[in-house]
Amino acid sequence: MKAETHLYEMVYQSMLTQFYNGTLRCGHSLPSQQELCRQYNIGITTIRKVMRMLEENGFIRTASGKRAVVCFNDKDQAYISTLLRRRESISDVCRGLEILMPSIYVAGARLYTAYDKLEASLPAAGRETNSYKPYIQINQFLTEFLIPLNNPVILDLRSDMEHYAWIPYLSVSDMAYPYTLTEGYACSFLLHVLSLARQKQDRALSDCLQQIYRGMGKHAADYLDMLKEKYPEVPEKDSYHWFSGKSRIPLYTVVARDLFKRTEMGEFDSRIYLPSVPQLMQEYGISKSTASNAIALLSDIGFVRILDKKGIVRRKGETLPPVRLDEKKIIEHIIMFLDILQILAICSNRLSSAAFSSLSPSGKKETAMLWSGYPEPGSTALIVQILLHFLKKQIPYPCLQNILDQFDDILIWGHYMDRVKTQTAESKAFTREMQCLFSKLPDALLQNDEAVFTRIFSSIFIMLYQDSREQLLHGMPCTERFPAALL
Repeated sequence: MKAETHLYEMVYQSMLTQFYNGTLRCGHSLPSQQELCRQYNIGITTIRKVMRMLEENGFIRTASGKRAVVCFNDKDQAYISTLLRRRESISDVCRGLEILMPSIYVAGARLYTAYDKLEASLPAAGRETNSYKPYIQINQFLTEFLIPLNNPVILDLRSDMEHYAWIPYLSVSDMAYPYTLTEGYACSFLLHVLSLARQKQDRALSDCLQQIYRGMGKHAADYLDMLKEKYPEVPEKDSYHWFSGKSRIPLYTVVARDLFKRTEMGEFDSRIYLPSVPQLMQEYGISKSTASNAIALLSDIGFVRILDKKGIVRRKGETLPPVRLDEKKIIEHIIMFLDILQILAICSNRLSSAAFSSLSPSGKKETAMLWSGYPEPGSTALIVQILLHFLKKQIPYPCLQNILDQFDDILIWGHYMDRVKTQTAESKAFTREMQCLFSKLPDALLQNDEAVFTRIFSSIFIMLYQDSREQLLHGMPCTERFPAALL
């Protein structure tokens, strides 16, 4: 298992990717440090460290009071090779963006109110250009719709995926640039988007944005296919990975989640004790601190019990133990748990549709039989685990599988809700309602009814997000950092 990577190292690597693929070319000015902070959703101290590293390694030059300038200058063939290594993964990320982002923009637009300010920011008509200025303008405009959601994970995810999928202009290829736009077209498109958002025409707005992402994906795929024909010799393929490299998920969370799954699957049923800290250190190749924190997390959520001088056993209904992890860490990750739930609540309709469409008739039948065979799930957490596993297994896009894997790791922190949630008649009724919804999914699969299936699937995540957010509002500090309620 890989060691934890500091956030500044991953921002540094993200910047290097843009140098190596030609997005940032020699002589280009970088965005300001404040703009980079917003772009990567990080603090100024981290950005300054990254800038020092880039300058020390000869990628940029800086001067007081001025923007940093790129001085890295690779051969054009090297830029082409980088793009072609990522040809398949770029197409995959474009498809992932098409599934995720339209729904997220629409959800943010429902909450948005400053339309006059947004209209005043529209670009004026301009000449046709092969620069990325029109795309920057569109990106900045649409970002306004994301701000009301108050979810930094969304900003991080979109920024990372779009940076990866971006194709710079390479004049040496003698090929038409796939993203040639006029600023006039950008203005016309954004006026149309603004009109749909103002009138709350959610379906039309979603379709419009989906067409844009689909068009970008097709242009990128066609361009890269032609580039491959022209330069057929390409080194090994590259794949897209998000989030775990950003150090927003501590390594001990990943270990805890894996141990949780293995225990639930019955791997340790024949043993009295679960693996000890030294055994975890050896098996996962991690430090004592990481192993200890993984066990502390499982203890805090009531999954295991630590017997003094004996070992670690599965907890069975006993009173929850005192919290072992630092309170600030717990708060940070519970907020991230809500961020992830908000994204799933917004996107589960499109995600479940993609998963449903990938299933063969026999696959639908097998899934329906499997879900019907489950004993009635005793908790909403188990229902979410079942549905998330279904998405990860059936979504046909590797980038989304990777993202859902990271979501799955974070959702383990939701078990801390047991410390603030009381068993009332209302909470029991909520669990029964979730169970009732889940019980309807097998019939929708057997009847091949995608509309009913996706509606129920989405309803489960929306209800879970709303309930979790409401419960935590009454039992946690820092509620101003919670992601927004959805309309």
